[in-house]
Amino acid sequence: MDPERVVKFIRSRVILIFILSFYFAQSHYSLAPANAGELDETLKKLLSTQQNKHKEDEVLNKLKKDPQSIEELFSSKQGILSKSSVFKKASASKNVKKTKKTAVKKAAVKKDEESQEPESLEDILTAQSLIVLDESTGKLVYSKDPFKKMAPASLTKIMTAIALLDSNKDLNAKVTIKHDIIIRSDGVALGLKEGDQTTLMDLLYMAMLYSANDACVAIAEEVSGSVSKFAQLMNEKAKEIGALNSNFVNPNGMPDSRHYSTAYDLAVLSSYAMKNPIFAKVVGTKKRSVKLLTHKEVTVKTAAASSKKSGKSKTKAKTKIEKVTKIVEATRTINLSNRHKLLGKTEGVRGIKTGYTKAAGRCLATAYSSNGKSLIIVVLKGKDVNSDTMALIDCDKYLNASSIAVKSNAEKPAGISGGSFPQQKNVTLSTISIR
Repeated sequence: MDPERVVKFIRSRVILIFILSFYFAQSHYSLAPANAGELDETLKKLLSTQQNKHKEDEVLNKLKKDPQSIEELFSSKQGILSKSSVFKKASASKNVKKTKKTAVKKAAVKKDEESQEPESLEDILTAQSLIVLDESTGKLVYSKDPFKKMAPASLTKIMTAIALLDSNKDLNAKVTIKHDIIIRSDGVALGLKEGDQTTLMDLLYMAMLYSANDACVAIAEEVSGSVSKFAQLMNEKAKEIGALNSNFVNPNGMPDSRHYSTAYDLAVLSSYAMKNPIFAKVVGTKKRSVKLLTHKEVTVKTAAASSKKSGKSKTKAKTKIEKVTKIVEATRTINLSNRHKLLGKTEGVRGIKTGYTKAAGRCLATAYSSNGKSLIIVVLKGKDVNSDTMALIDCDKYLNASSIAVKSNAEKPAGISGGSFPQQKNVTLSTISIR
């Protein structure tokens, strides 16, 4: 309804009421002489009419200034405008149109973002150092500072597994933990203690799936007798494989300034390890339950007979209940879950290893085989290593064939030519030393 028409309608009715009231009052006064009471009554009516007119004028002025107040005035009295009035409908209609426009605009922006691919991988990658190698040919597909010395965190356990598997130890032989293995509070551990019994195979699963640092210590002591001797074995084996720019001082990757590796070395080690069917099976396992024969303290109640002498006769024996603590054998079942989040969720991912310490940041080594591609991907110190790895799996979508080469700010070691590495006998990838 047009506000101006409403205002004119109200004004005409008010004026008509005023004229009629005045006319009847004058007629009544002229037809018969009025007494004092009737005169007072007439004056009261005129005064009331005038007051009503004054109020109506105020309302009209308000309507002129704020037409939307018509709804407040008439919705309860005359029903001209209800709470679902024209004004509300118009306002709601405007809000709906505005919301629709915003939604359409957001959808268009989202569509544009999806349709626009980043100009280069550097736009989306978060890792400080990374490498993508073609496992079948040994060619370098993509890299960023692959020879930078970095803390490898639990990717160290790839080398630990290699040293174990190449030691020709019986993996199913029973192993007894020699002492309580204490790991610093920020490290993952299963609480292995003196006297616990398991197998090297189960220790390998604990190390590679759950990333148990105490399991790695147990492996080191079983294979070499001590952690230091096992670290020496790790370094010798790493150089033999072709990882010349790494130094290991422990089997689990706990922080140490002398403990380091590179993305390239870890890719070399990963490629070597994946050729071992036992290693490939272990790191490709999503879930595994292992048994641990352990010991625990239990409190049991025992009955002890006692008697008292009284003079020449003995009193009747009484039974006394005592509590005794005993050490008993117990079987502990440990349910392990692989920490590699892409395993089982992304087709082609065959697993390998996750890693994290405060110094190393998030790290991830991945083996991928699908759609004719066979890749080893190592990502070090990334904010989102999973998204980095996913991008690197599809790096051919971002790169032209001519640009698939080394992307590195670090100086290239001697031996690198173009996008591939020279092959060495019995080694998948080349042996490259940074001096």
